[in-house]
Amino acid sequence: MAALAQEVARSTSEIKAALELGFVEILSVRGGDRKEVIFRAAAMIGGVVLARSGQDPRLSDEILESVRQKLG
Repeated sequence: MAALAQEVARSTSEIKAALELGFVEILSVRGGDRKEVIFRAAAMIGGVVLARSGQDPRLSDEILESVRQKLG
């Protein structure tokens, strides 16, 4: 999802619906508090996007480690 997010944002409504359906499936499999699951998924996906967008591998590692620590 992290790799596709920017492309999907500029795509057709059918492609957006397919990604959304996949995300909804992920949410339903996880169970528990829906808001917490959405938060965790968003943090993981956003963390990967940010880590990949920079040039400094130490900063990328720091971003990913921070997300891992906060999410437990």
